[in-house]
Amino acid sequence: MNDQNDSQNWGDEMDRDEHKATYDAFINYSKWGSVLVISILLFLLVFVYD
Repeated sequence: MNDQNDSQNWGDEMDRDEHKATYDAFINYSKWGSVLVISILLFLLVFVYD
């Protein structure tokens, strides 16, 4: 294994800005997706199960 892993060493084929934008979009969709699922579950708990 290589002990000199450095996050600054991006290969020429890697686009750092595109990678960060994709990661940020994934985090954002995951966050709002979780909020949506929790909201649906709370709705079911309050209005469906008396």
